[in-house]
Amino acid sequence: MDIFMQTIKYLARNSGFLFLNGITTNILSLFAMLYIARYLGPGDYGIYSFAFAFIYFFSFIPDMGVHQILVREAAKDPEKAGKLIGNGTIMKFFLAFVALLLAFILINVIDFPSSTKNALYIASLGLLISGTGAYGIIYEAKLRMEYSLFFNLLSRICLLTFIFLAAANHSGLNVFVLASVSATLVHNLLMVLFSKKLVKVSFEIDISLIKQLLKEAIPIAVASIFTVVYFKIDVLMLSFLRGDVEVGFYSAAYRLTDALVFLPAAFTTSTFPLMSKYFKDSFDSFSFAYARTFKYLFAGGLLIAVIVTFASEKIILTFYGPEYQESVVALQILIWATAITFISVLISSTCVSSGNQQIISKTSILAAFLNVVLNLILIPSNGYVGAAIATVLSVSGSMIFGLFWIHKYLLHENPLKGAISPLIGTGVVSLLIVLFRPYTDILVLSAASVPIFAAVLYITGWIDSDDKNLLLKLISRNTS
Repeated sequence: MDIFMQTIKYLARNSGFLFLNGITTNILSLFAMLYIARYLGPGDYGIYSFAFAFIYFFSFIPDMGVHQILVREAAKDPEKAGKLIGNGTIMKFFLAFVALLLAFILINVIDFPSSTKNALYIASLGLLISGTGAYGIIYEAKLRMEYSLFFNLLSRICLLTFIFLAAANHSGLNVFVLASVSATLVHNLLMVLFSKKLVKVSFEIDISLIKQLLKEAIPIAVASIFTVVYFKIDVLMLSFLRGDVEVGFYSAAYRLTDALVFLPAAFTTSTFPLMSKYFKDSFDSFSFAYARTFKYLFAGGLLIAVIVTFASEKIILTFYGPEYQESVVALQILIWATAITFISVLISSTCVSSGNQQIISKTSILAAFLNVVLNLILIPSNGYVGAAIATVLSVSGSMIFGLFWIHKYLLHENPLKGAISPLIGTGVVSLLIVLFRPYTDILVLSAASVPIFAAVLYITGWIDSDDKNLLLKLISRNTS
């Protein structure tokens, strides 16, 4: 049991900065996007969202799946970190130029309106900036998440400053696109400058290392291609089939749900180097970390989805105003895709940390295929609502496949055995909201839902001795 508790203490400690990072940066980013959406209106905000969605289709090229392999190798052998970063940066910059060239060619080939084309040119500059991304591995591999918090916080403050200046000068769409790209530049420059405190980067080209990295990264690169298709094809298809206004309604809801993905991402990003090490040194710790993470993410994602479903109208009208009333239905649907993503993020991290990254390719291909087919069927007749439904169904199929593979070939345990209590808890919460909603504000009911949900988990025995010991250890650690 000691090794189990030691595992949990590592997970809790290393997640702290990432959760703080996620909360602060997502609040600032969300505020920035809300301001942009209100300022531009659904039409121009649709173009803004389309521009970054279009460029996102080229974003896999500068990385080609190498980043996670770099983190894994740096975590296993810290002495190689400088060489890994140097060769990774050389690769990424070369691939970034390729991505930028391809983006420019396609922008010119397709007959976009001039306003859209100009926004696309500016947004594509972010591809070049991504060439410095390899420097980020040192902070992940050495678990120095305070640096990541600082970089993200400062870049978001810069973004807000740029946006406020643009609004004060009554600037148009292109200036807001440039503001977003400039904030990314600030982040990556800080990442490069502060890396000198942790590692000495070597730019001595090692062809054998580059070949090894590319060979290992190919499955992740394939997964990245289809992940890009899965995440952004709905925006592109909405733009072509239904127009920029519907893209604006859909993107408004999507931005809110996307802001919540930092929760599982923060946890799995911090645990990834540890799980990579545990898979090699202690499979019991690896298995225990996976099971606990699944348990917490499943319960958390389910509760969030239920609360947001009931509070969606209040959320949309508060954040965006009555101009975005049409986004309410999209939010009610998309939040369930986010809940499923809580588990999908864990599946990806588990497969890569155990050296089974080829499974990520298969799940991504499945999700992309389902999303394209379902969007073709649903968008023409149902617009952005159809796109939201397609997203939920496609991510569900991908998650089911990933869980099946892990259960059958890797861990041989059924994590869903702990799903009954959270389902009962959300049933109780839903009943509470339905009964008292006519008499009480939905935000009050949402806040009350959290302790009620926790009480149900405790009463049904879902919170076991390991959870209690973890809580006691964390409390004693924070008070000591």
